[in-house]
Amino acid sequence: MGDAQKTAHKAALVQFGQELQRLRKAADLSQRELAKRTLISHQMLGAIERAERAPRKTFAECADKELGAKGALARLRPGAKESYPTWFRHYVDMEAEARAIRDFQVDAVPGLFQTKDYARAVLGAGWPPNHHEKTERLLTARMARQDLLKRDPAPLLWVVIDEGVLRRPVGSRHIMMAQLDHLVELGGRSHIRLQVLPFARGAHPAMDGSFKVLDMSNGEHMVYAEIPGSGRVLTDAEEVELCSQRFGALQSLSLAPDESLDFISRYKEAHSRGIDPFSLA
Repeated sequence: MGDAQKTAHKAALVQFGQELQRLRKAADLSQRELAKRTLISHQMLGAIERAERAPRKTFAECADKELGAKGALARLRPGAKESYPTWFRHYVDMEAEARAIRDFQVDAVPGLFQTKDYARAVLGAGWPPNHHEKTERLLTARMARQDLLKRDPAPLLWVVIDEGVLRRPVGSRHIMMAQLDHLVELGGRSHIRLQVLPFARGAHPAMDGSFKVLDMSNGEHMVYAEIPGSGRVLTDAEEVELCSQRFGALQSLSLAPDESLDFISRYKEAHSRGIDPFSLA
């Protein structure tokens, strides 16, 4: 568990403990009385309220019933609803500690660069569709990941996006305009290099999908490769080197950063005027 994940888990324990204590006192019950009703020791209950121990699912459900919380404690229990899918959690930990990230995206704007409305539209397009509550939870987690851009020092980011990312209308015309405007703003930051790989370049070395190369502060390197509905972290030195070479080839095929920002601005103008992006030459 990385430092960021540990901090989030501790915060969740504190939130649960405080709510449990509030509900217990509102019900005019002592720790011993509630512990007896929920079949745990009063020492354990005290540790849960002090955020020293994680509550079990059975305890949260029983406490809900005894305190008339209508499921609030079960929903609040740390780990009850993980923000990230299991296969993505390890990558998020690594991303939070990376000193440099190289990212190639072929279908959508990278998660770190998405506006909230664009991200909601992307998450809402999944199939089978997510419940609204799950979509909002994933959205909150995605927006929280972007705190990485505010880190001091911020990681170096070199991002290559396929032209299809700009052409594909995600959400409304105004959502696309705001997203492209956000890309231009991010591309102008000193620690970010953003390039566009135009369709006119034809076939390229990453026709098989998106991937990221992470350079860690301890000198290690890793790759995160995406597959439909999942992803995997690769640490094999040979695989990482091949992906690094592949990213370098994509950079050489792409427009220069300044040219890329102008290219993105053209698409923003097309969306603002209601012009079909596919009509752009």
